[in-house]
Amino acid sequence: MKKVVIRVNDLLHKYNMSISELHIRTGIRRAALSELANGKRERIQLEHIEKIANTLSIDDIRDIITLVDVPGDFEEPEL
Repeated sequence: MKKVVIRVNDLLHKYNMSISELHIRTGIRRAALSELANGKRERIQLEHIEKIANTLSIDDIRDIITLVDVPGDFEEPEL
C-alpha cells in the first residue's frame, strides 16, 4: 500500500532551518508546519506547497512530497 508523505522534516534538515524560520519565510502558520513535520496533518494546501517551493527554490515537487510503501493488510483493488 502507498502513502503520501510530506517531507517537511527532511527539508528543515537539508536547509538547516527551524519550523519557526520556515514559518517566517513562507507565511504558513507555525502550527500547520509542525503538524506536517510530525505527520499529524492529512491534507496540505497547494498554496503551501507553492510557498515552500518558492521560498526554498525547489523545482521538483518530489523534494516536498513523496510516495512510500507502507505495510498493510488492505490492498485497494486495481481498476
